Amino acid sequence: CESVMGNEKSTLCTLNKAVKDGNLDKKVCQKLFKKYDTDKSGSIDKHEIQNIIADILKLKGQDEAMVDEMLKIGGFASYEKQIFKFFDKGDKDGKIDKEEFESHFPEYVGNFLGKILKQETSTIMTLSMALKDGLLESRECEELFQRYDKDKSGMIERGEVKCIVGDILKAKGQDTKEVDEMMKLGGYVEYEKQLFKLLDKGKKDGKIDKKEFLENFPQYVKTLVDKNIKTSEDEKKKKA
Repeated sequence: CESVMGNEKSTLCTLNKAVKDGNLDKKVCQKLFKKYDTDKSGSIDKHEIQNIIADILKLKGQDEAMVDEMLKIGGFASYEKQIFKFFDKGDKDGKIDKEEFESHFPEYVGNFLGKILKQETSTIMTLSMALKDGLLESRECEELFQRYDKDKSGMIERGEVKCIVGDILKAKGQDTKEVDEMMKLGGYVEYEKQLFKLLDKGKKDGKIDKKEFLENFPQYVKTLVDKNIKTSEDEKKKKA
């Protein structure tokens, strides 16, 4: 708290307390609403939601410079959609008015923050950045391997590859809830097979060891970025 200045310090300190104890009274909610209603329109629009996400991530220990960079490029799209859907429960007019914010933000803090914005958020942020510039550092790859090796066997197996697919889709802006639901239903099988084939290039033993992951996953991400660029260029040519 002490490292942040002015209004931002006050907001982060308020959120910090809320994240820890899960409680927000009406007076505090009113103060936060004024902060996040940046254009003073009397409602919080979708683009203003990202400021809430950024503040929460900073309190969760994410690197502030990285969060600010993600904020500039609009990198919290999947969480933006998720949070907006949570808040805009009343008239569903595409805006969050003061009453909706005061009614639902305490519930969001109490039931949502501690469950979701932890390791998964760090992973989605890393993938979002990588899918924009095609770059993954060795350290980031090692952290991703640890995340996806859920049983800590030193290998990523077929069942664990599905989590990679899910996170990539979320990082590309797919609705988080829809992705999770599809994963529960056993969806994304073709993506799973394709990704597994690309990563299991060494021993082809039906498992992806750390060496295979570190060597092949950055190339897979770069391929996705190049594909997105090509698709974008083709669309421009069609319009021209």
